[in-house]
Amino acid sequence: MKERFRWLAAAIAAHKDRTVVGRTRLQKEIKLLQRLGFPTEYTYTIFFYGPYSEGLNADVRLLESLGLVTERKRRTRNDDTDYYIYQASPEAVIPEISQYEKPISVMEQADAVVLELAATYDAFRAMGSHHQDALNRLRRKKGTKCDDGNVAKALDLLRRLSLPTT
Repeated sequence: MKERFRWLAAAIAAHKDRTVVGRTRLQKEIKLLQRLGFPTEYTYTIFFYGPYSEGLNADVRLLESLGLVTERKRRTRNDDTDYYIYQASPEAVIPEISQYEKPISVMEQADAVVLELAATYDAFRAMGSHHQDALNRLRRKKGTKCDDGNVAKALDLLRRLSLPTT
């Protein structure tokens, strides 16, 4: 079995142009992939943007030192906030990632806020909350991010990933 950092590099490499835009996106995608059996076993806690793994963050640093992934910081034009872009090298690709390409593609196409809501709802469910309780906790934690039909879109994303929503 491959080491978890190799799986992480392969997940990044499975994206269009071997690129993931955003630390939050990477965290949420790997969390949801783990729920689908992705063999990384990162430990997550609920943080500002939902599930967060310090271990995943540490493995990104390792991937950088091994030359499998580069991380670039960018600044938005609108509000001068920073975001990060991960680029995997061709050497990051492993054949075993093929079984996760479809869910990666589904998540890659999802809006970042919708992905964040989906991962947070799913984390509440995984902690034992029933559907309505998870929705209530999600709305309390995420506030206006839940507006504009984003919760329905998040639940639809989870259904497309074959993860429980009711």
